[in-house]
Order: sequence, then structure tokens, then C-alpha cells
Amino acid sequence: MKGTATALRRRPRLRGLSWLVWRQNRTAFWIGLAVAAAVLVYAAIQHHRIVTAIDQQHLQMCRGSTPAAKECFSKIVRFGGEYQYPMRRPLQVMVLLPLLFGLFLGGPQLAQELESGTFRTVCSQSVTRVRWLAAKLLVPVVMTVVISGTFAAAMTWWWQPAGDVMGRQFPWYQWYPFDGIGPVVVGTSVLMLLIGTVLGLLLRRTVAAMGATLVVGAGVLLALEKVRGHLLPTTTVNAQHTSVPPAPENAWPMADGALSPSGARVSDVYSCYAADHFDACLAGHGRTGHWAEFHPAAHLWPLQLAETGLCLVLAAAVAAVALWQVRRRLA
Repeated sequence: MKGTATALRRRPRLRGLSWLVWRQNRTAFWIGLAVAAAVLVYAAIQHHRIVTAIDQQHLQMCRGSTPAAKECFSKIVRFGGEYQYPMRRPLQVMVLLPLLFGLFLGGPQLAQELESGTFRTVCSQSVTRVRWLAAKLLVPVVMTVVISGTFAAAMTWWWQPAGDVMGRQFPWYQWYPFDGIGPVVVGTSVLMLLIGTVLGLLLRRTVAAMGATLVVGAGVLLALEKVRGHLLPTTTVNAQHTSVPPAPENAWPMADGALSPSGARVSDVYSCYAADHFDACLAGHGRTGHWAEFHPAAHLWPLQLAETGLCLVLAAAVAAVALWQVRRRLA
């Protein structure tokens, strides 16, 4: 009994300021985690239904099929209507998840205490401003990682078998599913949380901080989507005797164009698009091949990790701004 009591006393537990920040945010954490757990259970059910349907309909043989393979194409279209369409809306909604962390957990995190002046009471109890800031950042960050990670795991588990079978009928590189699956959900959620927190520190008004977080956060998410394709080197393929970009199945096309017989890149001949014999017209103008730059489907997870890393670097920079603001200007 004595050993058990000693073990219980030694069990890790939150103390002091960390405990206070947990108490302030625990309702939001438990609500978010409960919703995420419910989504995870639902995703597990849907994952099982999709895997079973793929096996029963023998869709494994249709991976990589083209529209020319009519039987496979029609089977995949029917499969998408029953299993892919129901997941489209949840994947679209997932893009809002990082903004929710920024709005409701980040924006009020410091703004409420600065607006009411209660931070002075905390900092007068032998707690430095830097320690106060560290607790106000780290505890919500851990909460955000746990909740957003659960959501990301659920949606990835739901999407992956359908995405593998449908290929270009449900391209991985579109903003959904890309923004709603994988580690990028966690990275963007942490970044939005810290952006909201720092805006609260700068504006010192809760409502103003939440409004600014919505605007700035949406701009950052749009910027991340614009730079996504440039986070990794693309693959380039040149092919002669074709007028079709030589990109593989389900690749993310970035650029393409015509080739001369020597392999040099040349401009397209737009008048040939109205010609009766398109390929012959191109050949007559010295366009005998095609080149393409793309991200193959194998780049999905490397791109996810690269964007997550970028988000975490930006989050660290935002946290550094908060530290500078607290040490230099917080009165």
C-alpha cells in the first residue's frame, strides 16, 4: 500500500501556471477531443465499408485505368457516387479546422487577459512574463496537436482506400483532400493557433483578435496553397512522337509544352487545335513531341511533410515575435 501511494504521488501532473492554463482551456479541449473521437469512429466504419466494396467489386484491378477502359471507368464512377461523394463535404470542411483553432483557442488566449488586466495578477505571483507566455503557448499547442492529429488520422483513414482506387477521378493534389488529410492538418492548425495568439497579444482585444485571425489566417492558408507545388522539385519527362503531355496516371501537372525534333522546347501552335488532323498539323510546324513537369502521386506524403515543416518554421517565427513583444513592450 505504501509503495502504491508513493507511485501515485510521483505520477506526472500539471502544476502551477500550466495547471491554471489547462483549467482555463479544458472545456474547449474535451469538446474538441470528443468531436474528433466521434469522427474517428465514423471514419473507421466508412473505411471498412469502402474496403469491403473495393474487394467485392474487384476494383483493385481498376487501379491506374484510363477513361478508355470503359468497364473499369463505369465501375469507378459508380463507386465514387456511393463512397467518394459522401466524404467530399467533410474533407471540404476540414480546411476550416485550423481557422477554428486560431479563432476560438488562439485569439482569446492572451487577448482576454490583456483586455481584463488579469495577467498582472499572475505575473505578480513570482511568475515571470516569459514563463507566463510559455505556459499560455505550450498548453494550447499540445491540445491542438492532440485534437487536430485525431481529426487528421480519421480523415486520412477514410480517404486513402477510395483515393487509391479512384486515382485521377479523385486527385490527391486538389485542395481537398490535400488540406484535410495527413500531417499538414496538424501543421496548419498549430500555425493558426499561434497567429491568433500573437494577434491577441498585439491588439489586446478579444473580438478584434478573432476578426484579425480570420482574415490573416485565410490569407496564410491561400498562400500555402500557392507555394505547395514548389516545395519539392518536380519530375520532368520529354517524349517524341506524341502530342499528349507524358505525365503518369494521377500525377499533378505543373507545366507542359511542345518539343522540336531536336528536343528543344518550343511554343505551341494554337491554330492546330481547329485543324482536322491535329498531330499532322503540329508535325508540319515542327512540333514533334511534348514535355511535362509534374509531381507524381508518390510525392503526396513528401509534399505533406514539406508543408508541415514550413508551417512549423513559420509557427516558431510567430512564437518568437510573441516572446519579443512580451519581453520588450508588455507593460
